[in-house]
Amino acid sequence: MEGINGQQLKWNWLEPILVYLGILFSGLLFSFCSEEIAFLMLAIGMPQTEMAFFAVAYIFQFLVTVLLVLFLSVFVNNAGLNDLGLKNTSWSNYWRYGIMGGLLLMLLVLLLGLPINYLQPDIRPQVFEEMLRSVQGGSEFIILLLMGAVLAPVSEELFYRGMIYPVVRGYLGPLWGAIAAGLIFGLAHWDFWRTIPLAVGGAVLCYFYEKTGSILVTMLAHGVWNGVMAVIVYFSLINV
Repeated sequence: MEGINGQQLKWNWLEPILVYLGILFSGLLFSFCSEEIAFLMLAIGMPQTEMAFFAVAYIFQFLVTVLLVLFLSVFVNNAGLNDLGLKNTSWSNYWRYGIMGGLLLMLLVLLLGLPINYLQPDIRPQVFEEMLRSVQGGSEFIILLLMGAVLAPVSEELFYRGMIYPVVRGYLGPLWGAIAAGLIFGLAHWDFWRTIPLAVGGAVLCYFYEKTGSILVTMLAHGVWNGVMAVIVYFSLINV
């Protein structure tokens, strides 16, 4: 099975499944050890707030995802970073697909979400949006912005575009592979009403990866998407 950049793909379905199971298990473990984690946070002087606990949980999941992807691909299967799409590309690709593509992707997902807001005006916001709307001061917003515009794109692009998409693409081809991988991305957020907008966003990111051969570009596009949306939510310019 051939990867995006022409190399022989060195992993299959087993590795993404193991990563996802690891993410689920780590989340359960974090919840189970919440009292111990709160004690450690207190011991190192961290505030005992919902925001601080959310940040610690977010960073923990980020580390688990990245380390599992790298361990199962690079160390277990002897893959190179290029196999995961971690390669540089032209500045025009960063501008065209990363920055401009991210902005257009944000607008597309926003437009796709309008019918959902109309049909379900009382739909519960995602946890990250709830945290954005409850921040106390600019420092908390900056922390959340870094989490949403940097940490989330890095871990999610490594997993969904770097690891999962090449496997699906090998079976279904670029078009249907992007659609299927996008659907997996949407469903993995466990948000029924937002599955389609997120799936479309995931498929478009697969297209960006296909055009550039670099998930550094999709990380940038994903970061622009998340970052601009976070700013919009924070300043309550519109209800998303």
